[in-house]
Amino acid sequence: GTMATRAMLFVTACSGPAVAALLHPFSMAKPGAAQKSGTSIVGDGFSGETSFDRRAVLLAAPLLGTTFLPTAVSARPEGVNKPELLPKEQTNVIDLERFLTTGEARQIDKQLSALEKETGFKVRVLCQRYPNTPGLAIKDFWGVDEKSIVMIVDKGSKGAANILNFNVGEGVKLNLPNSFWTRLQSNFGTTFFVRENGEDLAIVRAVDTIDYCLRAGFCVDVPPQFKGNAKGSFDSARSSGLF
Repeated sequence: GTMATRAMLFVTACSGPAVAALLHPFSMAKPGAAQKSGTSIVGDGFSGETSFDRRAVLLAAPLLGTTFLPTAVSARPEGVNKPELLPKEQTNVIDLERFLTTGEARQIDKQLSALEKETGFKVRVLCQRYPNTPGLAIKDFWGVDEKSIVMIVDKGSKGAANILNFNVGEGVKLNLPNSFWTRLQSNFGTTFFVRENGEDLAIVRAVDTIDYCLRAGFCVDVPPQFKGNAKGSFDSARSSGLF
């Protein structure tokens, strides 16, 4: 139906049966399964056959597209709806874990506003540690649609093998197909990268890569200039003029 085709993308450094499940960062479907169909791998979060980590963050199921999360585990999700955790003013970045400095958060917010104005794509960042998350409330706050991308950054209570998680809107997939998101995770979300560079750089690089690729029109992988730990090579991508 039309509701099922609407979706958003979540990238993590970020709800109930009436809306769908945003999976906990530890709950990723294996490549080649639900991801190929272009539909949400989360079902309704309650009655579907897909199983999730107990700490799963629930969001609007009808709005979710393909979900990219690091590993498959089993358990039923629990609904979360905490609008009190939302900021009073609209912003593209909600950092409940203080992964970013004030300056970094402000810069990303400004960058994503410019991207949306110039390309029509929404990219949003939610940094959380379940169950400390707005959950269901994020749907209306950000007005997610088929061209929305939400990055959820979550280290988990005991650490995570990969802190970056994504839900991909149907209207984004022609520009950035499934392979792009899994490769973005493997470049910047791993324990090794975060240990060597910090959560903030993982978030900044992921956002910059998405920004660059949306403006370029198409990517199936992280562009070479964004890869690696060398700050100099990454700065050269920033000076390219695309973002």
